[in-house]
Amino acid sequence: MYLLATATLVLLSLQNVAAGTIPEMEIRQTNTKCSISGTSAAVNCRQGPTRSYPSVTSFRPGESFAVQCMADGEGIDGEKAWGYLPAWDCWVAVRWTDLGCKRKLSVC
Repeated sequence: MYLLATATLVLLSLQNVAAGTIPEMEIRQTNTKCSISGTSAAVNCRQGPTRSYPSVTSFRPGESFAVQCMADGEGIDGEKAWGYLPAWDCWVAVRWTDLGCKRKLSVC
């Protein structure tokens, strides 16, 4: 039964790709676990990828969270990438994340 359901899902997915209509759930990006690093202060997660947006929440050094993708925003210490955190619907400057975080992220 499981194999039949999987085969059906794959067939439907291929039909959607051929038709150019891929359902939203099939194109979602995978989240990447990242953490705050390189600072002793809490880092704000903002409504948009610049410091001018209001803060939604903040994370302490070492605290982890799921990042979906990255986009360019305000540069901080020469780093323009900001990561999108879907669980909070906010953006955190990649400058303040662990070194491996950016390498694992795709562009939004």
